Amino acid sequence: MAIQTKKRFGDILVDGGLISPTQLTQALSYGHDKEVKLGQALQELGFVNELAVATTLAKQLGLPFVDFEKIIIDPEVVAVIPELMARKHKLIALGKKPGEILIAFADPLNIFAIDEVSRHLKEKMVTCVAVESRIVSAIDRFYSAHASPVSLEENAEDSAAVTAVNELLLKAVREGASDIHIEPAGKKLRARFRVDGMLKVGKEYPIEMHPSIISRIKIISQQDIGERRKPQDGRFEIPISGRNFDIRVSTLPLNHGEKIVMRLLDKSKIKISLKDLGFNTIQQKFFEEHLHHPHEILLVTGPTGSGKTTTLYGSLNYINSIDMNIVTVEDPVEYELEGINQVQVNPKADLTFASALRSILRQDPDVVMIGEIRDVETAEIAIQSALTGHLVLSTLHTNDACGAITRLIDMGIPPFLIASALGMVVAQRLVRVLCTSCKKPFKPPAALQQDMGLEFDSELTIYRSPGCNKCDATGFKGRIAIYEILPISKEIEELIMTRASSHELYRQAISEGMVSLRQAGLEKVLAGMTSLDEILRVTMESKE
Repeated sequence: MAIQTKKRFGDILVDGGLISPTQLTQALSYGHDKEVKLGQALQELGFVNELAVATTLAKQLGLPFVDFEKIIIDPEVVAVIPELMARKHKLIALGKKPGEILIAFADPLNIFAIDEVSRHLKEKMVTCVAVESRIVSAIDRFYSAHASPVSLEENAEDSAAVTAVNELLLKAVREGASDIHIEPAGKKLRARFRVDGMLKVGKEYPIEMHPSIISRIKIISQQDIGERRKPQDGRFEIPISGRNFDIRVSTLPLNHGEKIVMRLLDKSKIKISLKDLGFNTIQQKFFEEHLHHPHEILLVTGPTGSGKTTTLYGSLNYINSIDMNIVTVEDPVEYELEGINQVQVNPKADLTFASALRSILRQDPDVVMIGEIRDVETAEIAIQSALTGHLVLSTLHTNDACGAITRLIDMGIPPFLIASALGMVVAQRLVRVLCTSCKKPFKPPAALQQDMGLEFDSELTIYRSPGCNKCDATGFKGRIAIYEILPISKEIEELIMTRASSHELYRQAISEGMVSLRQAGLEKVLAGMTSLDEILRVTMESKE
């Protein structure tokens, strides 16, 4: 958005209702006598404070205002502006995304500063407004060679904690971490990152920093910093490296102090597409067909962290349209989906999955998504919802697709209701994808091919990765899902009615052509996407 540079600073403040014309005249006269700028004159006279000036400027010019307490500044981006230029014009680079760099100005009306920065940058400059003293403080902190401790607002301990937390978040995002674990470990405070499902050490600090780092995270996630004996939950939103993150924070008292886990949810990944998740062609077609069936339940199963919610969100994105009323009840709401009505469970207010579902069904829904079926009451309402004409999507914690049916029976749901309402069960796991920079082909020996359930083929080639700098020596980069889809055929319905075991259900499903999780994984191995060891790690042996 273009800045209206012809408008004078004082007039903008008057138009914004921050000062009166009389106060402007007094400040101009005071500034002339004291040889200070108008902004300083207004503050010295007590007419305004710098926060009010900055927010009013931003509003009147149609520019975003940036609160430095709510962002993570990338030190590598700060360095794109020379320190002399930053100090001269009181500005700082905050973050970047492809082709754009965000620059915070104390005075966005300074056309000389804007021209000088524009000429210096190769990328497009996106202008925002920030409080001058915060910019100066940030310049002192990030251009550390000339840092002045006097200019820092926090004391040394708090400043170190702020820096440590910012560094952790920035490093975690760069490495693609989904979670950060901060925990006391002897004489060290250890921070571990979960990357592609596996934990690794990300950073270590002196144990003396434990209280200040824990307190810093509690403050920004709006938790009680004085409560150390009970678990707490909190959250905060923050932009990191040009992407907006929703950070979920959980604390847990340990025998040697508190542990904190932060889950990083990247809001840029909200638009999840089914075709990107890992279904093979046949599975995806079958899955998409069932998403257009009314009056049935589609269940997604698997352990915690297996990507069930991502599959459900991808399903909702696939069917979402203006002519459908889609309502979800979740705990927690991980991503906000445009055009979909989402309900956050709140047990303290007696808003449980079951109570929320009852209300939702009075809201004329076409599709209902239940974050998880945890009890018989929720299961019963979900089944009744399906039988009365709604498409219901939900999850269960079971190891495989057939186990979901026996789990519902064990919960006390009558088999005839399960057979009538259940349309499909999907089991899934996440497997790591081989690093494309270092993966190498090899020909598996006959014994290994036999273990894979294949007939020996001397020309068969699969892949493995030794590890390199780009994958942090792990051999893997990213994850993809593998799926086991159980259609509820007439034969499966009959087995459900007789309370058949999961083994019997599995054998029947395989005879009907179901691809097991291990078979789906082997397809990914043969396609060169992952390794055999990875599939053996995340899947169980066949029940046959």
